[in-house]
Amino acid sequence: MRRVARGGTALLALVALVVLAMAAGAQAKEVKVTARQSVEHSGAKGDTVIEGGLTIEYDDILITAERATVNMGAGVARLAGKVALVQGDVQIDCDSMDLNIKKKTAAVAGNVRLQKRETQVAKDESGKPKVSVVTLTCAAMEIFTDTQNFNASGKVSIVKDGQRAQAEQASYNNAGKVLTLTGSVSIQGEENESIKCDRAELHTDQVLVKAEGENMEITFEIEE
Repeated sequence: MRRVARGGTALLALVALVVLAMAAGAQAKEVKVTARQSVEHSGAKGDTVIEGGLTIEYDDILITAERATVNMGAGVARLAGKVALVQGDVQIDCDSMDLNIKKKTAAVAGNVRLQKRETQVAKDESGKPKVSVVTLTCAAMEIFTDTQNFNASGKVSIVKDGQRAQAEQASYNNAGKVLTLTGSVSIQGEENESIKCDRAELHTDQVLVKAEGENMEITFEIEE
């Protein structure tokens, strides 16, 4: 059966909240979708099309977007329009997202911007650990929501405090706090020192860079 509800309060005639219970062995995951303007629902195994703003909440994740197509049975959603995902200290903003809740992945594209608050090894004057904000922009990214590991591609740019880096691709290991950069890697440090190489590891919780490749180029400044 196909049902359509439009308009703020009229939406209550169909759903104010769509709750998805997805079987995972003997357990089920509850996913709450809040729609704000219109919903078109095609039945329990069909797609739910949402326009006019929505939020998706599950585990420790909150996602917002202007519109989405959600398949309850498959546990997938395609979101578009000012998409944002917040999970702990991580926020991702993008134009579109393909979300797979069962596989714990989100593939994002278009003006991708990730920000992550990272506790540093170094401490401030009071002895407390410093906190830095790592900002990464790229064309596309796949993030694994159970680990917060991700793979980014397409004009990858990274900023952390006074450190900047560019590469064609980047992979992040959250457990090790390591960004692996590949393809035309360029890193500039806080003192204007720079490294150009084929591959580099950049640690997000400290000022540590490891570079490798053929014909690496290192430049720095000295006072005369």
